[in-house]
Amino acid sequence: MLSLKFYMIFVFLLSLSSSMFTFTGAADPTYVYHACSDNNFTRNSTYQSNLNLLLSSFPPNASRSNGFYQTTAGQDPNRVYGLFQCRGDVTTTTCQDCVDFASTDATQRCPDQKGNVIWYDECLLHYSDSSIMYTSGLNNSPLMMNETEVTVEPSRFHQLLLELMHEAATQAATDPKRFATRKGNSTTSQPLYGLVQCTQDLSTSDCSRCLQESIANLQSGRIGGRSLISNCYSRYELYLFYNESMTASLPPPPPSSLTRPEGKSEVSSSIIIAIVAAITVSGVLSVAGYCFLTRRSRKKYNTIQEEIAGIGITTVESLQFDFGTIQAATNRFSTDNKLGAGGFGEVYKAWNHWRDGTPMQLLDSNLIDSHSRNEVNRYIQVGLLCVQDDAAARPTMATVVLMLNSYYITLPLPQQPAFFHGRKTELTMQSTKCTDSDQSTSMSMPFSVNDASITELYPR
Repeated sequence: MLSLKFYMIFVFLLSLSSSMFTFTGAADPTYVYHACSDNNFTRNSTYQSNLNLLLSSFPPNASRSNGFYQTTAGQDPNRVYGLFQCRGDVTTTTCQDCVDFASTDATQRCPDQKGNVIWYDECLLHYSDSSIMYTSGLNNSPLMMNETEVTVEPSRFHQLLLELMHEAATQAATDPKRFATRKGNSTTSQPLYGLVQCTQDLSTSDCSRCLQESIANLQSGRIGGRSLISNCYSRYELYLFYNESMTASLPPPPPSSLTRPEGKSEVSSSIIIAIVAAITVSGVLSVAGYCFLTRRSRKKYNTIQEEIAGIGITTVESLQFDFGTIQAATNRFSTDNKLGAGGFGEVYKAWNHWRDGTPMQLLDSNLIDSHSRNEVNRYIQVGLLCVQDDAAARPTMATVVLMLNSYYITLPLPQQPAFFHGRKTELTMQSTKCTDSDQSTSMSMPFSVNDASITELYPR
């Protein structure tokens, strides 16, 4: 009987210590949703090895990143792209725990799929066999709404909700963490809480568009819900669901106008006269200085106009740089540097230097030692990709941003630019012959005349 009592006490202490260990251990993150891709990989393949390598790099970087990390693993065609994003109000420890858990949980939920986006309350993890970029209107948006409906002025509630969420989206688009929260009034007795966040690889404009798309998906008439997109998400509730102490505080209100302390005497007339005199003198000096600088700039402008007229340029509307800078960069418009001809004159050679393996000659000699050769070559390569003759081969602005921000992206080789010597020059000569000839009225004119004075460029 005594041994039985000891046995029962031992079992009780063992169970108690086990429960205490479970309580003190790190809690698993709160799972929300996941979406597997349609493409599968073969077990023990190169792609799976690259995926395992990518996921293993996430936890160490969760502790030393700003809640965001993006990288790739492997080479094409088995390259894996991935990123994680922690919620902007969680601690570094919580972020690391969530990323550590998600790195294992993601492949268990999508064991054979090449891509997966998995959301938790504390973080998001995303990997894919293609570049992870936001494309407006092409994102599946899982919607999770509370089943309880708003009973007090539902239309007014939805209006207040949209105002609150759009204010948060505006702040998040310019926040370094692409994160913002808002607290406001609702039609019920409870306050309204909202949270929005984008992945930090998005630009300000892309983050704003992504959040507007996410907010627009929120259904009206519900007391809570969240809209998930792979690059951003939005959520609102009638209870506080984020860490209010970790969120960035609003900027302080502007200082109130200064008032004269009680007990102080009126400002003396001598002080007033001195202030007025100082302001008057300052105004006169400012006007005199402005007149002097205006006359000086007008003389410089007239001198430049004379130089421009001397080389046959009749307008300076399109000059976006100082004339002297352009003149020095082209060695006084030397024909040795001429690459081709466009609507505004000669195009100077960058393609030839790239093709000949000497792109560093495009860089100012004073900057060569202070800049990385690989970095300069990469920027030049991106620029040449943007002016390729084939418009379909040119990268989009989102791709350009990713190319400039991530050195893990392998850049394709640029093709011949649109205004390369030997092609556009020949077309220009043919067009000139057609427009100058007036001996035959039956001659067709295959080219239109470019009579625009300024070309306005818009990003795609």
